Parts: sequence; C-alpha cells; structure tokens
Amino acid sequence: MTKTKVENGKRRTPQWVDRTSPTEYRLAIDTNGDGRPNTIKTVKDGAVVQVESDRKFNGQVDLVQQYSKGILVRETRDDDFDGKPEMIGHFRLNGTVAIVERDPQERGAADIVEYYDKSGHLTRRKLRPK
Repeated sequence: MTKTKVENGKRRTPQWVDRTSPTEYRLAIDTNGDGRPNTIKTVKDGAVVQVESDRKFNGQVDLVQQYSKGILVRETRDDDFDGKPEMIGHFRLNGTVAIVERDPQERGAADIVEYYDKSGHLTRRKLRPK
C-alpha cells in the first residue's frame, strides 16, 4: 500500500491506498494515530462498496458495512470483540432496516430474527427453537 497523509482539520490522518484493479482500490485510514489502519474502505467505480472497521483498535475487524449505490445494504457486527459476529443487519435500498439476525450465543446461526416494515419499525420477532 502507498502511504499518504491527508489533512483532516488540524490533525494529519495517515492513509494508505492499495489499487486492487483498474476500477477498484482500498483506502486504509488510521483514525486514532497509532500507525495502524482501523478503517478500510473498498471503492469500486468511484463508489464505496464496503467499509471494514476496527472499533476497539486491536487489529481485528469488528464491523463490516456493505453498500450499493452509496446506501448501506448489509452490516455485520461483533459487539463483544471476540471475532464472532452477534448481529447481521439487512437494509432496504432506501436505507431503512429490513431484517436483523441476532446470534447472541455465537453458535453460527441466528437465534433471533427481527423483521421491520418499510419505515423501520419492528413488526415481528422470530426465535429459533431450542
């Protein structure tokens, strides 16, 4: 990756660019100044298609957001930072949440599936049989 510094207000934020194809590149950003990237944006045809974040700053990705035409369509979260996702959210192309799958026991399958209407309100919750 090529390292560059980009002005961000008064602070200079280190960024690295890795071109993966003629139409795609990855932009790695060090948001906390520790010298390691903690946000990686994948850009294809000029649009962000994925953002990977290390919210705990421990070198592990714990949030992955996927985009279509600039709108969030899927989000995978590891909120206890153990390397296993607890939540996958699916979004409509208008940006509202459609379905949330939860795996609080981290068994690799959703224990809870929540369904939302077009305005983003929870309409139904389904629990996996034990």
